[in-house]
Amino acid sequence: MSHPLNRRCFLGALVAATVAPRWARAATYPTGPVTLVVPFAAGGQFDSIARQVGKLMATDLGQPVIIENIGGAGGNIAASKVARAKPDGHTLLMYGGNYAVAKSLYKKLDYDPVEDFVPISRISLAPHVVMASVKSGITSIAQLQQRAKQGGLSYGSPGVGTSMHLTFEIVKDHFGLDIVHIPYKGGAAVMTDLIGGTLDVGIIAVGPALEFIRTGKVVALAVTSKARSPALPKVPALSELGITDLDAGSWAGFAVPKGTPPAIVGRLNESIAKALRTPELHKLFEEQSFIATPGTS
Repeated sequence: MSHPLNRRCFLGALVAATVAPRWARAATYPTGPVTLVVPFAAGGQFDSIARQVGKLMATDLGQPVIIENIGGAGGNIAASKVARAKPDGHTLLMYGGNYAVAKSLYKKLDYDPVEDFVPISRISLAPHVVMASVKSGITSIAQLQQRAKQGGLSYGSPGVGTSMHLTFEIVKDHFGLDIVHIPYKGGAAVMTDLIGGTLDVGIIAVGPALEFIRTGKVVALAVTSKARSPALPKVPALSELGITDLDAGSWAGFAVPKGTPPAIVGRLNESIAKALRTPELHKLFEEQSFIATPGTS
């Protein structure tokens, strides 16, 4: 019969042999480039945040952080790819509110928005802005109401199920707007068609729209935050225009596939927190009307 002490020693060694490789992997992480998958096309809000934070993380991690834009299906194509990736911390997903409601919007998903990912950290919050094409002649929500009665108007969002899409549906319902939704693969494409006049109205995050609003290429009608945006002090909030209980915006964060070692998640969380504390990023976020929101996994 084996001695109880020997048995405990054996079990201890077995546990150590199982856990040690995980910690060894974490200690040497990352061993190569880190891919950050952004679920929308380049040039939009999520893409802008990803590139700013990714650049600083690359310096801290000692490896390149490569941005891979995979738009379409409200972010589901990107999420599906990351859910199937190797859980070693080398593939990250830019996560957001669109995934929080995905199960309610789609009859069938080939991934689980909650169970298939481990959150790393939230990154930012940002209000939305409702805009009109200069060619439309619409300069206020009141004018939008009048034009919508005639029919034939369209509005664009960064995609089905995004917070912008759902926010504008609240606007449609409140003001009784007869206007058709056109989903895009990101905010940049919405801006392109608004500026070109092939789209009447659009809604994206304030940050990526600021330059085009300030230069008069599009007309800002309202912001969706409870109060006016400091970046657009002359633009009314929808709460001033009758939707008193609305305070809408987008949150963004990073996540990794389920099964990623906790030590690696912790290392990534530290890297993100460090990036969000830099004066460089604070200045960029302030200029684009983003609010930095670091936190725990």
